[in-house]
Amino acid sequence: MQQHFNYARLLKYPFSNYKNYGQLTQVKLDKSLLENIENKQYHFIQYYRQNGHLVAQLDPLQLIENKQKEMPGVLDFGIKYNDDIKVNNILKRDLKSIEELEEYINKLYASSVGVEFEQIEDPEEKQWLHENYEKFINEEITQADRVSIHNLLVQMEAIDHYYHKKFTTFKRYAGEGGEGVIVALRAIYGQAVELGVTDVVQSMAHRGRFPIMSSLLDYPPSDIFRKIMGENDLPQEYTFGVDDVVHHLSTSNKKKFNNKDLTITVVHNPSHLEAANPVSQGKAKAKQDDYGNVNQVLNLQLHGDAAFAGQGIVYESMLLSGLDNYTNGGTVHIIQNNQIGYTTNIKDSRFSRYSSDLLLAYKYPILHVNGEDVETLHKVSKFAVEYRQKFKKDILIDIVTYRKYGHNEVDEPSFTQPNMYEKVRKAKSLPLKYNQLYFRQEDYEKIRQKVFTYLDSEYEKAKTMKQTLAKITDEKSKGSKAFTQKWSKMKFTQFCEQDAKTGLNKDYLINLAKQSVVIKPNFNLHPRLQKYFIDDRLDQIQKNSIDWATCETIAVGSLLEEGYNVRLSGEDVERGTFSQRHWAFIDQKTEEKWIPMQNFADAKLQGRLQVANSPLAEASVMGYEFGYSLENPNNLVMWEAQFGDFYNTGQHMSDTFITCAEEKWMRQSSLVLLLPHGYDGAGPEHSSCRMERWLQQGVQNQNFQFAIPSNPSSIFHILRRQMHRQFRKPLIIANAKSLLRSNKAKCTFEDLGEDKSFQRIITHKQGENPNKVIFTYGKYVYDLLEQLEKKNADNYIIFTFEQLLPFPKYELEQGLKQIKKDVKFYFVQEEPQNQGGFNYCQLQIDQVLSTLQFTNKTINYIGRPECPSVAVGASILHKQELQNIVKQIDSIL
Repeated sequence: MQQHFNYARLLKYPFSNYKNYGQLTQVKLDKSLLENIENKQYHFIQYYRQNGHLVAQLDPLQLIENKQKEMPGVLDFGIKYNDDIKVNNILKRDLKSIEELEEYINKLYASSVGVEFEQIEDPEEKQWLHENYEKFINEEITQADRVSIHNLLVQMEAIDHYYHKKFTTFKRYAGEGGEGVIVALRAIYGQAVELGVTDVVQSMAHRGRFPIMSSLLDYPPSDIFRKIMGENDLPQEYTFGVDDVVHHLSTSNKKKFNNKDLTITVVHNPSHLEAANPVSQGKAKAKQDDYGNVNQVLNLQLHGDAAFAGQGIVYESMLLSGLDNYTNGGTVHIIQNNQIGYTTNIKDSRFSRYSSDLLLAYKYPILHVNGEDVETLHKVSKFAVEYRQKFKKDILIDIVTYRKYGHNEVDEPSFTQPNMYEKVRKAKSLPLKYNQLYFRQEDYEKIRQKVFTYLDSEYEKAKTMKQTLAKITDEKSKGSKAFTQKWSKMKFTQFCEQDAKTGLNKDYLINLAKQSVVIKPNFNLHPRLQKYFIDDRLDQIQKNSIDWATCETIAVGSLLEEGYNVRLSGEDVERGTFSQRHWAFIDQKTEEKWIPMQNFADAKLQGRLQVANSPLAEASVMGYEFGYSLENPNNLVMWEAQFGDFYNTGQHMSDTFITCAEEKWMRQSSLVLLLPHGYDGAGPEHSSCRMERWLQQGVQNQNFQFAIPSNPSSIFHILRRQMHRQFRKPLIIANAKSLLRSNKAKCTFEDLGEDKSFQRIITHKQGENPNKVIFTYGKYVYDLLEQLEKKNADNYIIFTFEQLLPFPKYELEQGLKQIKKDVKFYFVQEEPQNQGGFNYCQLQIDQVLSTLQFTNKTINYIGRPECPSVAVGASILHKQELQNIVKQIDSIL
């Protein structure tokens, strides 16, 4: 006998006990509603739509014990089995009996799929979700679909088996146990092309990567074999290449699905796989901007269950998904849910019911699917694409599976999960089970043999293959590629000139500067901006004495007119942290936004300008902008931190992407990081961009650039240089906060003229025969010059480094050649001795002094002493430190 629930308890209000609920006694109840057959059937359906996932059979191993053992049946809703069906209009079905209704609803919502749509606030969207989910689930699987699913499953398993045989102890992160993911991917690609998608930008986990890359994305197995054998994936001609492990391979290939072309680009990733999420989002956004069509490009992300629940970058990346400046029209997420994180059980890695629960906060739909019901998974995957294309929002498929081996093939998983792996050892493989349902054993063996024969030939080919420049730049290549399509005019850094002509005509620059503060008619500008910003800029132009913000602005304006795209993103970038930029003005009455340069650029029909205030998140936005920069060498992408040290929370983005992408993956980037820097008494957290960390990672002429300009002309030239060479290289700029408005830090339009370019070193010389050589950088040169002038010092030369990486050895050699060999050398910086640029520069300078055969190579340090923190917090200590530096300088004069 079925247990009966009290029907009233299933409704919003507990009518059966309404007398105990205070003011509810005043509510007039129409008890006839409780007896209405259609209402009862409707509530039965709704209850299952809302709660069916709680009892759905999602776990192939049946390890998960649902807290709720069963769902109420029709009788619990006061429905009789001889009642007429009243809800066929809701279900879009022709059900004949209550038994059929009960069976149908259980199949939809409480069997191998559990849906979570209740978090969706828009009732029309929620209705669409249920109606279309039910429509897709009810679609018949065709024989062609079954053949495709069968081929994919058997191929994936066969490829894994081949690797296991050939490379027994190699960590390949097999897809065995979770083969259903390849069915989901194939369904997504097929549905995407039917709905107008031409490009998919995808990030993916290690699990099953090799067979997915080879069987679905046409990546040559010979290239994988060659890397497993220890060969470099980067061309022999590229001497700077260090390569990466085979599990981080990527590809970008065009392939036909349903007789329509689809280009699938898999972004590279570090071992903290979720870090690739914002990179893929940014790259997808850049493609959409190039096409001018959101629907044409789909972002697809594959996640691990433990990583999705545990990694903060997931939360940050999801935060971007609904913001106007960062949305890419919705991402389709897949969790490859192995129900374990390395060796950590679910109960030790999260306390939420599902690894996907983060999405509930963002109100995106979630579908949990038993990974062994591959036909339902095929349908659900098509439905997910349909939703994304219609609503331009994220959606997630949680594929509950298991992994056949441990975290990798050399692990012994039963050390930590004996019960799980006892079941795994007994489990029949999914490809074999599906084969037994619909196909013959000989069909299974035939596919496997075909795979083995093909892989044998690829294995032999790999033994003699070498990666070459010609191969990686070949558009037709299916393996690792670089400098193709949009990037075909770019080259590896080592083959290119490091300098570029960046100066421009004076009259042209004056016109740009004026255009940057043109306000449209009837715009209610803040009066202080009119006086202290617009009028001030026009005054600078007239006096030919221009500041930092003006130089930055006209550099960008000139690039826009030349056809380059510029994107500035970060915290408070529209006006600038220090109210110095004001690329966007806000109408004081309507809050309408006016961006003079954007309208100027649009009028010229050249490059596009995007100015994007970001959320208070660093890692995701840095990764996003890095991904955006990867798409097109014509994109100058800049990210500005509120303060320089804010990049700290995104350091894994700099360590694993920004500083080494070309050397690991042959991926160049124009990304510029603007990091406000300077010891102005702001304390430990707002003084330093930790330049010593950047310099420690730097390799001469290889991986990235680091500049700390002292003059506004430098920011003009270096931004233009970033786009006027035949390569792209990330650029880190430590912007001195105090120089943004300093009357000392000004330049003229002549400094930006056609005969000028970026100066890596600026020299200040007093006297014909200097006996003191002083090295410095950044804003401190102005303090130094002021002190020397007060003391009437002479016979000195100051070398101010505008760029520290690559270190300007040639320019320094040229500057030192005419100096007598017995001079004394001093290095002045404002940072503590164990920080800043001293230790890095000392090594570089020493090499130059040795080359020039100076007799005295000792470099005397002047600056703050070593400090365990970035800076002191007490203002008295800060002033004492400044006084001590002054005394040190006085002592050498």
